[in-house]
Amino acid sequence: MAQLPLDLQFISAADRDDFIIGESNRLATSWIDRWPDWPGQYRILNLVGPAASGKSHLAAIWRARSGATYLSSLARGAETGDGQDLVLDDVAVGDSWDEEALFHLVNRTAHDGGSLLVLSRTPVSRMSWTLADLASRFRAVTVATLEPPDDVLLRQLLEKYFADRQLAISLPVLDYMVSRMERSFLAVQTIAAAMDRRSLAERRNLTLPLARDIMTEFADGTHARQQALPTGSQPTGSKMEDS
Repeated sequence: MAQLPLDLQFISAADRDDFIIGESNRLATSWIDRWPDWPGQYRILNLVGPAASGKSHLAAIWRARSGATYLSSLARGAETGDGQDLVLDDVAVGDSWDEEALFHLVNRTAHDGGSLLVLSRTPVSRMSWTLADLASRFRAVTVATLEPPDDVLLRQLLEKYFADRQLAISLPVLDYMVSRMERSFLAVQTIAAAMDRRSLAERRNLTLPLARDIMTEFADGTHARQQALPTGSQPTGSKMEDS
């Protein structure tokens, strides 16, 4: 049976209690909880996963705890405070991330106590950096990979998001949705939002017929650009895109 491809904005909650742990994210979550006791010469954690894998949610949790500053790019000569904790979002080889500036940030973590949480879609240790010293430093950082959620976690996530919206839903309806949805956190967020809107608009309960209607519409593209509802707030002054 075809799964539903979704490519929509995901808005993460920063509250640690809102983050449900499963086998796919247990290791990454344990590293976030372990901070500031990150091992190695460089106090850096590289969170790796595709879009909508939960990297931004974990980063928001860490930011709330550490007070870290969020960066989506880094120019040569950019100034960051000594000892400052930073989230580097969507790091990749290219113009957005100056390699000399990255090299100095990495070195700084070995001396002044600051930490870096690096979010990327592939491990930074495997990227084709031009600067050999930067490539060498990145090969020494701790890596935690976020895997796609399994059925158990998807069901738990759907159940929680509906409960947060004070909507009752039965296990057979949840099982029907889980068996037909894309294995991603984004799919949970988006489908829950669509179900919420439809039930409110049509004054319908979250029944199997409604679930069939929604899943059919996602399959045929009716909801292909449906934006998800927010589930929580981000730290003040931040704007983290889905990652």
